[in-house]
Amino acid sequence: MNGFFKDKRVLFIISLAISFVLWLVVSLVLRPTGEVVVPGVGVNVNVQSGILAELGLSAIEGGETTVNVTISGSRSVIGGISAEDISVSPSLSGVSGAGEYTLDLRAVKNSSKDFEIVSINPSAMNVKFDKYVDKTLELEYRIIGDYNIPDEFIQEEIYTDPKQIVITGPEKDLEKIEGAVVEVVLSGDYEETIAAVGEVVLVDKDGNPVIYNEKEITMDFEVATVYIPVHKTAEYPLVFDYTNVPKYFNAENINYSLSAVDVLVEGEDYLVDRFREIFLGYVDMRNITLENPSVSFAINLPEGLTLRDFEDEVTIDFDLEGYVESTFNATQINIINAPKEYKVTANTSKVAVTLIGPEEVINAISAKDIVVEVDLSTREITQTGQYRIQAEVFLPGGQNAWAIGTYAITITVKEQ
Repeated sequence: MNGFFKDKRVLFIISLAISFVLWLVVSLVLRPTGEVVVPGVGVNVNVQSGILAELGLSAIEGGETTVNVTISGSRSVIGGISAEDISVSPSLSGVSGAGEYTLDLRAVKNSSKDFEIVSINPSAMNVKFDKYVDKTLELEYRIIGDYNIPDEFIQEEIYTDPKQIVITGPEKDLEKIEGAVVEVVLSGDYEETIAAVGEVVLVDKDGNPVIYNEKEITMDFEVATVYIPVHKTAEYPLVFDYTNVPKYFNAENINYSLSAVDVLVEGEDYLVDRFREIFLGYVDMRNITLENPSVSFAINLPEGLTLRDFEDEVTIDFDLEGYVESTFNATQINIINAPKEYKVTANTSKVAVTLIGPEEVINAISAKDIVVEVDLSTREITQTGQYRIQAEVFLPGGQNAWAIGTYAITITVKEQ
């Protein structure tokens, strides 16, 4: 035994055990209570958000922090207390509006455990209160550098996307922000629409950048695009064509004038180069009369092209000076392309036809110069009976005159 107790390791273990027992005796019997510091207890201003809601305020700075809380109680209890067992909140009784305040802190138990709160360190906190509001700003642009648009191109009005931005932050801080600008850098020649992306900068009333806390003030768009539409221009001639031109008649013999011979159009480079003229439409010769010698057309451009400084309608005026109208009883009624199994005859022997042309031409025409032709290939004939068919009127001699209006002939179809 003497040798056992002489072993230093044994003596160390025995001493440690005796010390622990003595500590238990002192702690639980002689000194059963004590104090302990609970570190890292969170402070949240929103614990009393009802008061702030009435004032419309939010904590802008200092709204969240941690403190150390000293507690007392039975050592067997306080040894197991953590930050979750305690709630710390500031007293908001002195808050009356936006501004900076030093608020006293108070702590309460957050559990049913038996302990007492002795003190809080620090015992107060600085908090900045303000109203969070939205502010809508028109987005302006600022171009840095020099750029050039060639003469055959045209620059349209510059615009941004988005056109507006919304900033959110403390009301007092937003008062110094009067505008928003997107800056882009350009250089060189441009022959197509420019789309330049840049960062949005908040500025004051003098246009100077505003330094702000990005955690407190936010924007719904931090970058924006500056669009500079660049379009190529070109002059296109205006053209039209005729319909229902009689056989043997040369429409080029009719003199006319256009209210505009050509138009200036603009569009993207590749699109402008694709076309060479603008087609107005068709003029029905049967409708050109002394009473109505003009025809108007709306200018319909291919998609992607627009007119430049021009009305969207063109009038064609036919020069009918010296022209007259006269009615003839035409007796040459020809029926062509009749089905071989049927016999087809016209129910009339003459048709009143009105011609228009130069006076000397009309005076030289007689009824026998006019042919009224019914082409049955345009109508399906499947049974006997009577049919009303559209007829074409023309002058086989090629005289410089044409029939106005439309004509129809009633025919009788019988079996052969």
